[in-house]
Amino acid sequence: MLFPWLIVRALSFNARNSAYRGLRFDFPATGNEAAKVYIGKLAVAVLTLGFGFPWFMARQKAFVVSHHAFGATRFHCELSGRQFFGIYARSGLMLFVVGVAVGILYSLAIPALTAFDSLHWVVWLVPVVVMYAGYAVAYAYVQARTTNLLWTNTSGPGFEFESSLSAKKLVRLYFGNILAVACSAGLLIPWAVIRTLRYRLENFSITIDDEITHTASLALPPVGATGQELGDLFNLDLGI
Repeated sequence: MLFPWLIVRALSFNARNSAYRGLRFDFPATGNEAAKVYIGKLAVAVLTLGFGFPWFMARQKAFVVSHHAFGATRFHCELSGRQFFGIYARSGLMLFVVGVAVGILYSLAIPALTAFDSLHWVVWLVPVVVMYAGYAVAYAYVQARTTNLLWTNTSGPGFEFESSLSAKKLVRLYFGNILAVACSAGLLIPWAVIRTLRYRLENFSITIDDEITHTASLALPPVGATGQELGDLFNLDLGI
């Protein structure tokens, strides 16, 4: 029940402590507005047995972006739940195909491997590895497509955004990260995080019209870091 409050406090803290050309950002959303999304719309996704999840993700991302402001200038973000549903449907189809292939190979491999006691570990290890690989591909596809769709549909007076992530490049990036982290016993996790963030930023651009004048918000009261720190404590991903 406290999650909407955490969202608002954490995003307000991050926004008001960020600035561009002397103008601070803002996140003037209220806890009630966040509750309508993170409790009300999430309930719809649950009641539809997950079929409404893509619609919820579209509404959640649009809520976060459209409630940000550059000074007194609000962002505008309109996302189509139908487009998100198409992206998630294709990623689900990928996982289904991989699952069917793993099931067939698993049923064929069991009789052949039961005669070799030393190869019993292959029976459970290979399907797990293949399923995780399929999940990584589907996840990278969703991340690339939804991120591009989000920023293509985000704009404001005098500025617009663009993201050009490639699903194939993101898949290669994720597999490289997984391999590096596994071979280093987790020591390269910071390297993997920075590597992924660098790729995202290299494919993100902002076009600003210098003729538009942006004004500062009249009043930006300080926001404590409690929401941000509690989010970190409970490992909540507040990003988009």
